[in-house]
Amino acid sequence: MKVNVLSSAKYCYLKQNLLNANPSFRDIGIEYQRFPDGERYFRIKDYKKISGHPAVYICGTVDDESILEAYHISCTLVREGCSSLHLVIPYFGYSTMERAVREGEIVSAKNIAHLFSSIPLSAQGNYIYMVDLHSIGTQYYFEESIHPVHLTTEPIIDKIILDIKQKKKNIVLASTDMGRAKWVESISLRLGIGSAYILKKRLSGSETSVEALNADVKGKDVIIFDDMIRSGSSIIHAAEAYKSIGAKDIYVICVHGIFVKGAVEKLKKSKVIKGIYCTNTHVNSEIITDNFVHVYDMSSVIAKGLKL
Repeated sequence: MKVNVLSSAKYCYLKQNLLNANPSFRDIGIEYQRFPDGERYFRIKDYKKISGHPAVYICGTVDDESILEAYHISCTLVREGCSSLHLVIPYFGYSTMERAVREGEIVSAKNIAHLFSSIPLSAQGNYIYMVDLHSIGTQYYFEESIHPVHLTTEPIIDKIILDIKQKKKNIVLASTDMGRAKWVESISLRLGIGSAYILKKRLSGSETSVEALNADVKGKDVIIFDDMIRSGSSIIHAAEAYKSIGAKDIYVICVHGIFVKGAVEKLKKSKVIKGIYCTNTHVNSEIITDNFVHVYDMSSVIAKGLKL
């Protein structure tokens, strides 16, 4: 049976990679337009091919407009009779707003989960696939009408580390803060390399200070791992801390390269980082042309993780 594969406009690059992975995957396009008043128009091309087949829709919650696009298309796929709906979200936006820490804060991650849980149910069920969530608990915000599946890019991260290790033999895997310590420990044990940890104190929304280091990095090359990079400030502070106690070359790996405007330039100008490595879960990774950033494709993780 053919599996129909669609994507939002921003994630067409991952759709193409997924189509190349399996001959049973069939490309279904989407027509996009915008009305003069700013409202958006969508139309599923070859919609007659939707009925009776699984539908894999790759999209994102990278901004508010993308969230609504994902909801509109998903509802339409079910209405057109897809046998099962597989909603793939490589980067789950608002992932750091999974809980309220101040009175009156909106838990956006939970609200998005409730929205997607309200998508009409297809005959064989609705599935939502998320990749390396910032908080693993986010998947439990979804209601019973949709089945959350948590995918991990561990095979890609391992490959990146081993690629660096071919050039740098004496390496240590390091965290940016204690929040990522378990990730770093798990990878270090799996690959048989040393690990290092840093404890930071947040001074404000944009400032942190290093409180303590648990690291033997003197004379060694350091790979800092974090789940995401936004502005790059935390990465630079961590790199400077490891450099101050004797680290040689410092590389950075992340799953989600969000890279807000100016982030790549700031990381490069810091002069403490030799290179950035990330996967292509976030759409911003596709517009980077600077060879300072190395992007690895993660479509194989999606292809293997789909419950078709």
